[in-house]
Amino acid sequence: MTAENYTVEYQLDKIIENDRLSHTYMFEGDAIETLKRYSEYFALNILGDTARNARLISEGNHPDYFYLATAETAIKKEAVEDLVRRMNRKPTESDYKVYVIEAFEKLTPQAENSVLKFLEDPPARTVAILLTIDKSSILPTIHSRAQHIHIRGERADRIGMLEDLNEAELQTVDVLALNAEHVKELGEVFSRLRQTAMDFSRKWIGGHPLVLIEIKSMLDICQNRKDHALLLQLIDGFVRQCMHEVLELEDFRPYGNKTGNTGVGQRVERLARMLEEIQTANRMLSSNVHPMLVFESMVICSKG
Repeated sequence: MTAENYTVEYQLDKIIENDRLSHTYMFEGDAIETLKRYSEYFALNILGDTARNARLISEGNHPDYFYLATAETAIKKEAVEDLVRRMNRKPTESDYKVYVIEAFEKLTPQAENSVLKFLEDPPARTVAILLTIDKSSILPTIHSRAQHIHIRGERADRIGMLEDLNEAELQTVDVLALNAEHVKELGEVFSRLRQTAMDFSRKWIGGHPLVLIEIKSMLDICQNRKDHALLLQLIDGFVRQCMHEVLELEDFRPYGNKTGNTGVGQRVERLARMLEEIQTANRMLSSNVHPMLVFESMVICSKG
């Protein structure tokens, strides 16, 4: 367990110790397996940290605990309605009832609306723990009703499923804490996307006169906005590594030594401006601005 995640465990303990339980928590991160373990840890401590409760929760047989997950691409309204029926019953063995929804972003619009209605008027002493590795697709009204806790994925969880990647690619995924599920879905496309992001970033940092022309071919690799957001993460990581190289820092190497001498001679102010424009590009992308306009604006505005 990382030092960062010890802090998360401490935070969860304090919520219970201080009797400050909210009715809804959203655990967000980059590795669903890590989120699952923390949701079970939190649920156990809410219901009572006993050997019996631990066994019943791990077996999925605790009467006051319900875990909703699916191997399908979507969680449907019927599954949520079943959850609501279970949670409307009074606790039988504990002071609380706890339910977890894994991969909350999988909910259909109808299912999400059903959950929203339940969150608006939840039964007393009922705690929801919503797990997501893609919070961008979740209704803002649900975000507003949840206490958000960010949990960085454990390295083994993040890269354990990515056996087809080489060491350099695994290092990029690990250091940038990329969404492992998304990387796995992309398959060989991730390797292309990573290489293209590196090539583009070198030209952008070096002030290549044709860098704008590179944008279309780079975006052609992407299938959706989730891919566009990943592309920005990869570019951000490359530029940030160049910044660290200029400052002679050795603690951030998502691309190993792949940046070469790109950062040499670059002013810190220039790289900082580029990083600011990447953040602006992320906000524009989240606001559904056309990706081509987002990336073109990022390059043009970085020139000052």
